[in-house]
Amino acid sequence: MNEKITFEDVVQNTSNGVIATDCNGHIQIFNKKARQLLNVTDQDLVGKDIEPIIPSVGRAVHDCLLGKKPVYGRQCPLGVSEIIVNITPIFRSEKLIGTVCNFQKLSAFETAAQKTDSYQNLNRQFETIFHSSSDGIWVCDGNGIVLSINSASEILNGIEADHVIGRSVFDLQMDMVFDHSVTSKVMASRQRETVMQYIAKSQKYLLSTGTPSIDEQGNIALIVINERDMTELNTLRRKFERSQMVREKYQQELSELTLFTLKKNSIIAESSNMRQLLQMALKLSHIGASNILVLGESGTGKGLLARMIHKNSSRGQKPFVEINCAALPENLLEAELFGYEKGAFTGARDKGKIGLVELAQGGTLFLDEIGDMPLLLQTKLLKYLDNQEIRRIGGTEFIKVSCSVIAATNQNLQENVQKKLFREDLYYRLSSFVLKLPPLRERVDDVSGLVRFYLNKFNKKYSYNKTISPQAIRRLQKYSFPGNIRELKSIIENGVVLSDSNLIDDFVVSSVTDEPPPGKNAVQHHLPDTDDLNLNRNLKTLEKQLLKQARKKFRTTREMAAKLGVSQPSVVRKLQKYNIS
Repeated sequence: MNEKITFEDVVQNTSNGVIATDCNGHIQIFNKKARQLLNVTDQDLVGKDIEPIIPSVGRAVHDCLLGKKPVYGRQCPLGVSEIIVNITPIFRSEKLIGTVCNFQKLSAFETAAQKTDSYQNLNRQFETIFHSSSDGIWVCDGNGIVLSINSASEILNGIEADHVIGRSVFDLQMDMVFDHSVTSKVMASRQRETVMQYIAKSQKYLLSTGTPSIDEQGNIALIVINERDMTELNTLRRKFERSQMVREKYQQELSELTLFTLKKNSIIAESSNMRQLLQMALKLSHIGASNILVLGESGTGKGLLARMIHKNSSRGQKPFVEINCAALPENLLEAELFGYEKGAFTGARDKGKIGLVELAQGGTLFLDEIGDMPLLLQTKLLKYLDNQEIRRIGGTEFIKVSCSVIAATNQNLQENVQKKLFREDLYYRLSSFVLKLPPLRERVDDVSGLVRFYLNKFNKKYSYNKTISPQAIRRLQKYSFPGNIRELKSIIENGVVLSDSNLIDDFVVSSVTDEPPPGKNAVQHHLPDTDDLNLNRNLKTLEKQLLKQARKKFRTTREMAAKLGVSQPSVVRKLQKYNIS
């Protein structure tokens, strides 16, 4: 019958030396290997103070007892050789009662390696440079796995190195350690990249530059990231203004610095055309400009841009009042805009009502879908813009109102002026400054950032941890997005909610599959086979057909609007117009 192995057998036969001491450093237990390594007898060890026997180990035991925590990797001399010692405190019922020392000899090779002066000097030099830098430094491998970070980065990011080393930058971004990964951009472009990052934990804005190191096979071996605090960048900007010699070197960094405000407003702007537009918008905001006309297709973010202009202006703490001119019939729209007095019309409130223009006093009035405003109301709006005063419906007194006015539309107002659908004088009054938002298909560089932004947003909202691959993002970058950002947002939200796996690639790719060619389930539009060439009548027929097809295909009017390239209120009105249920 096999004999039972005891814990004593394990301790006595382990290849490492083991010594246990009490809280005074006196030896209580030891194994055969410890006695052999120390070349002593049992009588030399039992109950003896460990420090006179092995002074360096005794000091390590003292450190362990004093700190009540382990001491690892202590290198101690032992005669003509050396040993490596790990010392762990022993607790019983949360009370410290002693230590256990585990040690072994260094091999000849390890001893030689540790004592190689050139290796030690090189290692010390690297560590000194790495941790003495005032800039934060990250080192990642070619797959975005963090290999090391220096002390400055720990402070700038409000993290500890042990919590990030060995993790992917994609995981760290998902955990909101930072909002934007320069490493992923370097992996994609294979060249130096610079981005502005917001670090939520330390509440700092960092300018991060990533540089790839390419190996002999042409692969990215390492990515070195240098990051600097905003205060440091302000110093660079002052030097830039004093010296023309550094203009080209810091041009990209200063561009990032001037756009850091966009991070606060959840605006993604990596594409050059979008950055130029937003720089212009910020300039108009800072000078307190009014009568700004924002143009752009449905879903491009006209409302978000208007809010950003308001928030960064001197009126930023005052009201931001928004009204959708396409959402209400003419009589209600006038009452909403200008208010009414008691008894002004049937169904009016007993005390009357303040209009939205008055509510915007001192702040900003945002007129969305201005192209759908009825002509009669256009006249009254023009009168207010000229005189800065309004009169409520049923009232006799004029009320002075000072506010900034921003209007937005997805229509061509100049064409509407030619068709007598929009007043020419109002057009020129509203368009003192014109900002034209590009469609998402012209902002390919922004798609990746928008995807990550909405993925983080909806993961938080629905308590998921869904991810998306770079391949799926590249597929999105090739898609035309007729519904623009609103459509992208819907795709990501649906992917997070409806995808059965943690990777939403399949759902995303199926959502952006190109329309089928004619003959393969393509939508066919037929006009009556007559000699009637009246453009307006035929356009209405085609519009009705498109609305019917969209109604069958999509569950909500918002999804219909995204695909049809119009606003959701416009879809509702047109469905009512053609009596489509």
